[in-house]
Amino acid sequence: MARKEVQGKSEIEKYRKNLGKHEFSGRSKRNTLKSREKAQARKSSHPLQTAVLYLAFVLAVLLALYCLFFMLYDIKKTE
Repeated sequence: MARKEVQGKSEIEKYRKNLGKHEFSGRSKRNTLKSREKAQARKSSHPLQTAVLYLAFVLAVLLALYCLFFMLYDIKKTE
């Protein structure tokens, strides 16, 4: 048989548990859900921002291909 730890919980675990109790005291479930929705809204990006990023990526790839073909054509032309 194994014995339980003599000291029990560490001080850090007690501190974290105490913080958790104070964080949600005084909040109703509705307020907690509202704050969670606000946090999710901040984390998610807007569709327009995503579209602009995709468009910029496609344009960068096309520009890189154009530069590559231009350099290859220029090398063949000088030979």
